[in-house]
Amino acid sequence: MRAGFLMAALLAGAAMAVPAAAQPVRNLDHEETNARVFNGVYNDKPVLFEVTLPAGQAMRVDVMSTSELDPYLKIYNAETGDLIAENDDGGEGLNSRAMVTATQDMHLRIAVSSYGARDEADGLVGTGEEIVEGGFVSGSSFDLKLTVLDYEVQPVRAVTWGSEEKGQFFGGEEHLYTITGEEGLLLEVAMIADPDDSSGLDPYLTLRDASGKTLAQNDDGGEGLNALLRYVMTGNETYTIVASGLGDSAGGYSLRVAPRREPIVQAPLQVVAIGDTATGRIGAGYENGDIDPSSLDYQLSESALAAISSGRAGEITVRMSKAKSEDADFGNGLDPYLELGFDTPLGFAVVQNDDDSAGDFNAMIPIDLSVLKNNPEMLSALRIKVKGYGESTGDYVLTVTSGLEPVDSEYGEYLESAIDPVASPPVQVQSSPMAFPARH
Repeated sequence: MRAGFLMAALLAGAAMAVPAAAQPVRNLDHEETNARVFNGVYNDKPVLFEVTLPAGQAMRVDVMSTSELDPYLKIYNAETGDLIAENDDGGEGLNSRAMVTATQDMHLRIAVSSYGARDEADGLVGTGEEIVEGGFVSGSSFDLKLTVLDYEVQPVRAVTWGSEEKGQFFGGEEHLYTITGEEGLLLEVAMIADPDDSSGLDPYLTLRDASGKTLAQNDDGGEGLNALLRYVMTGNETYTIVASGLGDSAGGYSLRVAPRREPIVQAPLQVVAIGDTATGRIGAGYENGDIDPSSLDYQLSESALAAISSGRAGEITVRMSKAKSEDADFGNGLDPYLELGFDTPLGFAVVQNDDDSAGDFNAMIPIDLSVLKNNPEMLSALRIKVKGYGESTGDYVLTVTSGLEPVDSEYGEYLESAIDPVASPPVQVQSSPMAFPARH
């Protein structure tokens, strides 16, 4: 019998009532394999199993439906009743999958139910509770597969600028890395799930200072579900990078630290001319502890305002694109979003916005500003606001060009209202010197 499985206890714990027409019981104790498969039938009550997991081992638990069942899996500490892991669709399709690692001997109780009745098992698990029958007369069948994996507690590892480390999560554990800080430098850490590992790791990064205080966290700042954490170091102390999987996700990963560099400070209001290209980065916002703002404003340059006021220009196209990164791991998950409006005494008033009119999730607003050539106050108050759609963050490229560029065909119906600001509701702009100070 393979270490870690008390098969007699497991089968007895399940209290399986086998119908007369069932196939002969399959004794898995005598099979030379690291996996054990058990049949079960859910019939309105949670189906419960018990198993012991020795210290230093990890177990992957799969619930694979063999019927119309949408299984839901919960794993408890059988001695305390504490919930260790739960999962709905972590396996293939609607099947459930969870990982458990043991730093000490653990007695587990596994509860299988349907997604619609996923809370049924909570009242049945606790110290000294009796295991109930699953009711195997008729119902929704499934296979329970238990796979033992080699697991070693990973020691704390030191990293430095430009370094890379690899690791493997079995579910629920943390890997710790330390780095010596340099005050004022930008620390960028990317955590990338192994693309050849189908386990479904969702990388998650946390940064702590020498006292253990959490300084920054990131889930999906990189490409897809990968994590990208950015932090400007405030001291020369030792920082701890905590790598983990979101929830109980598991799988292989790479952890990379970018080369050392200083951060770029971005002014909240910048100037752009017709024909200019500007670059920047959108973050979660200073108010959320990020080093980058959640949005940036641009105003047209004096030369652009003069050209529009004189009639030499008017039709322009504002485009915001996701910047291409030379290193995909330190790329970005930005979905560009543009807003065009006016700075008013009551704040920014949006006249036009766009998400994907440039195609490939890039934003674009073609607009005719000649209607404002006789209104210098409104032209001076015009603002272009760049941000990320939803909570997306990353680097962008902003261009302002002459003429009205055609929008992506998928958004063709958007063009008519986008090219003329008078098609939008009027915005009251105060023209007092206090609201719009003279330019110098």
